Amino acid sequence: MSTKFLPAAMTASVLAVGATSASAINQYQAISLDAASGDSSVTGHAQLDVTREHGGFRVRGTVTAYGGCVELKLIEAHWSLYMGGDTVTRVCGPNHQVSVSAFTHHSDVVLTADIGLGYDSRIVQLTGTGG
Repeated sequence: MSTKFLPAAMTASVLAVGATSASAINQYQAISLDAASGDSSVTGHAQLDVTREHGGFRVRGTVTAYGGCVELKLIEAHWSLYMGGDTVTRVCGPNHQVSVSAFTHHSDVVLTADIGLGYDSRIVQLTGTGG
């Protein structure tokens, strides 16, 4: 290879590496969850980004309680039902927000209004990738 083509080859090589890194950075799953009690005395929101990591998932983001207490849980759901799971955080309002970063091998996530059964957000399956 002639030395006059070396700078162009190096530039192309750097651009190719940069493009690979940028596409790898964008591989995450964005999740938005809302939970509220029937009378709206307990309301909350979670905004999460999920990535694949070491055979599981890394869940990062924020959980906000606007009133009452909400709980972010990593769970195993079957037919839209779950029992137990791991609590990532419990946040109590009014207007209190916390940052979260948790690793899990669980398959799903839910935000629950901590007032009793039946006041959960939708259950979302973790994939770690956008879609």
